[in-house]
Amino acid sequence: MDDQKIKLAIGFSSLPGGGKDFVGDLLVQKYGFYKVSPGDIIRSLTKKHGKPVTREEETKIQKRYKQKYGKEYVMLLTYKAAIKSGKKYVAISGIRYPSDYRFFKERLGDRFVNIFVKADKKVRFRRITERAREDAPKSYREFLREDREEIRTFNLNETEKLSEFTISNNDGKKELEKQITKIMNKLKPHFSSK
Repeated sequence: MDDQKIKLAIGFSSLPGGGKDFVGDLLVQKYGFYKVSPGDIIRSLTKKHGKPVTREEETKIQKRYKQKYGKEYVMLLTYKAAIKSGKKYVAISGIRYPSDYRFFKERLGDRFVNIFVKADKKVRFRRITERAREDAPKSYREFLREDREEIRTFNLNETEKLSEFTISNNDGKKELEKQITKIMNKLKPHFSSK
């Protein structure tokens, strides 16, 4: 696969409601990135199998596909979508496992960086309930249980350690944009604004 067109791919990691999709959308709007989401791919596969789109079913589908096609299968589909886009700049919203990070680092080298997006639990819970996605927890207790499960299942603490950048998403869009601008300035050797 020819990924030479990709000049810069930025991955995003966070717990649910942390803002990885929001930050990815910001790169699309402000810098002309193409956004691809492994989570969207998994939700699509879950629906394809006629299953309800819940965290539990998504995890089962992901495990099933990894067992059948290999542990990197969802990342491979994400990678192919990024290449197929033909875009120079790609935002990947949903680098969860440390192996997801390594998958892109091995293929793209220094053309790939990851940003870990952090937000307080109550802020994330509010966002999740406001977006009302079908796989959202129904209560704060369920949210906390799913949070612990996410950290354990995806080894997000290790993914955070691997990430080149960590940002806070507690203080609104303007503050988040400032943090992203600082990061984009550091990445200028790879990137020029559209």
